[in-house]
Amino acid sequence: MNKVVSLALAASAISSIASANGASIIWDTNRAISGGNKQVGGYSQPVCVKDVNTFFIDAGNTLSVLLTDLGVALPSGDNALTGRANCRIVVPVEVARGQYLGALTQTITFGVVKGSGATARVSANSSFFGYALPVLSRGYSWGPIVNSPLEQATRTDTFRVNTPSAAGWFRAWCFGRQPRGIYTSNLAVGIEKNNMYDEAQLAIDGLDVKFEVRPGALAFCPAQ
Repeated sequence: MNKVVSLALAASAISSIASANGASIIWDTNRAISGGNKQVGGYSQPVCVKDVNTFFIDAGNTLSVLLTDLGVALPSGDNALTGRANCRIVVPVEVARGQYLGALTQTITFGVVKGSGATARVSANSSFFGYALPVLSRGYSWGPIVNSPLEQATRTDTFRVNTPSAAGWFRAWCFGRQPRGIYTSNLAVGIEKNNMYDEAQLAIDGLDVKFEVRPGALAFCPAQ
């Protein structure tokens, strides 16, 4: 399978199955890594440093990533007209044997402030066990004025399983050892204003943002 497609799961789909630690998925947050940078005008600085301003939390079937320094601000009067920030996260994952992933939900919570002469966008480009997920993004165009401390972008993608095109993936999950893989995501924030007197700000941080990855449904493999 080389893409994620939408497909309703059969009746055997479940949202949570108990395993040794009470969850069907184990996020290895101890071996998680993160890194990125922020650029405003001609200046750049590192951001998204694990255990400094980026924190990984294994909450059972949910992975939460708290980011306290992944935002860009272009206040009124600032000569810089563009700002960008990015963060790459990598988390090893282990799934209970005898189950396969049916759906994965991703949510970004953030705050955004912008004037009529500014744009803003946040996005997450992710993959799970080597399979690319569609980009999750939210954008704010020129014109409307926005002042919202709490916004969310979310999507759920389901996996087509047990088909000829997905046979290799299905066998790897259901007829091998306990599946181990990697979840990766490239988070990006971008803002732009057309003059120094306007303002724009978009922040993914620990005050009002949490990036969540939650398996929406797991299904039993057939009897082996």
